[in-house]
Amino acid sequence: MQSSQSQTQWQLSGLTRRARGLFGASVTLGSAAAVLFVWQLSLLAHLVDDLTFQGRALVSVEGEFFKIIASSAGFLVLQWLADMAGAEAGLRISTSVQQDGLKQLFRAGPVGCAMQPTGQLVTTLTEATTALEPYFAQYIPRAAMMVVLPLFILARVFTLDGWSFVVLACTGPLIPLFMALVGYSAQSVMDRQWVQLVLMGSSFMDYLKGLRTVRLFAQTQNSIKAMTAQTEAHRRATLSVMRIAFLTSAVLEFFASLSIALVAVIFGARLLSGTADFRSAFLVLLLAPEYFMPLRAFSASYHARQNANAAAKRLADLFSLPAYAAPRYGIEYSKHANTVTALTCHMLSAGYASGKTGQVNHVTATFYKGQLSVLVGESGAGKTTLLRAILGFLPLSSGTCTAFAQNGQTIALHNCRMAWVPQRPLLVFGTIAENLRIAAPHASLADLHYVAEQADILSFIQSLPQGFETQVGERGANFSGGQLKRLALARALLRKPDILCVDEPTAHLNSESATSITQTLSRCARDCIVIAATHQDTLINGADQVLYVSQGHVTSLRERAVA
Repeated sequence: MQSSQSQTQWQLSGLTRRARGLFGASVTLGSAAAVLFVWQLSLLAHLVDDLTFQGRALVSVEGEFFKIIASSAGFLVLQWLADMAGAEAGLRISTSVQQDGLKQLFRAGPVGCAMQPTGQLVTTLTEATTALEPYFAQYIPRAAMMVVLPLFILARVFTLDGWSFVVLACTGPLIPLFMALVGYSAQSVMDRQWVQLVLMGSSFMDYLKGLRTVRLFAQTQNSIKAMTAQTEAHRRATLSVMRIAFLTSAVLEFFASLSIALVAVIFGARLLSGTADFRSAFLVLLLAPEYFMPLRAFSASYHARQNANAAAKRLADLFSLPAYAAPRYGIEYSKHANTVTALTCHMLSAGYASGKTGQVNHVTATFYKGQLSVLVGESGAGKTTLLRAILGFLPLSSGTCTAFAQNGQTIALHNCRMAWVPQRPLLVFGTIAENLRIAAPHASLADLHYVAEQADILSFIQSLPQGFETQVGERGANFSGGQLKRLALARALLRKPDILCVDEPTAHLNSESATSITQTLSRCARDCIVIAATHQDTLINGADQVLYVSQGHVTSLRERAVA
């Protein structure tokens, strides 16, 4: 992360505070279950000793039977509640991180999100946030119980036999020590696994997007081979993680078995020599395996910690995206009674943190309703940057951008309804109506007809057999470039924008389609402020105001009076 505050905010220990109450409940309930469990084993040892060596009748120990059953039931219920509290904490944290990730994408905006591959963003929001759940649901509660239950057992064993206490107290800490040593190498392997997963997800998405190009150049088999190689690399990395997990379990089992065997041998020798009683020996041998049981459970979830650490690094990359988008981006616009008739940029400067080309400096210009305003200039001169600054996709480094009503009253820019038609508009898989309603989910069919007519696409839609229920295909594959741009324009108009920004609306279109798009934008300019960036003469010739952008500066080439 770029600041120390953001670095600590997304540490795993910081995320734990989001469900502090649930973690406290899980540890408390687990501790109570541990007390009942130790008491249950003590009752069982007492009962076996009474029946076997004290000669008591079965009828006389009915009370002990009921106590054992009650303590066992209480232990199971409390442990179940503790597990449920841990699982709820894991789900709550994983969900909240995913929601914060989506909010971060809105803060970054289209410009900030373009700094990372789409596949990496998708993998982070899905796989990385999911990887946090086992860590908080299993690892943290088991880490707490790894301390609580062994301490209870050690305290009970201390009252029974000093030698057994020494053996358990010495061998128990060796297990976390060796697990930590193994974990150092496991973390690097886990990081490599995540890198392979991100590469595989990003490559797969790229191949899906470019499937037509891949087939056109007869590279289908090569693409399959490349994906197979990446899948194999991820498989090998996953197997490496599993080998380390098995090694961790082997270390634990070795020391646990050695410790239990040592306790059993010592007690066996002492029982034969008559220096120990059966009840104490039996209870210690019951408690010794349970002393290592929390360590076994902890070992089984130890890989969840390493997986969460690797996921946290990916989340840190996501949350390090710069917050380019203005606060108004991604929120609902407030209603205003006045109509926006002018937009003034005064000494406006904006750019990118990376320092790449496309900066704009000290731009002063006014855009009016009723005029089709066009930005022209070479690629990289700053046309798109100026549009992004007006839309709020980029923050202003200096200057102002202010909207005015017909009576001269200023309107806060975050209250203005904005609409954006990019150079390559995106249509998602679904019907025409579903794609249009992205701008206004509750729009009626009459509203769809109205904006389609404004965008000069209604007659084409009505000529289709299914009309507005026609499938657009993957990324609009069923329609031509001109039709896609008209559908995107209709979707933007459904927002009833005060300011409409269009990037290269006539690019890659024939002269007839370019002329038609220009006429459509001129009609749209009657109802809102329309600003378009272009290289095409057709749109330039049909514009009312032409602004030339060069090296981040804007000069006026032509302007017609507003009617």
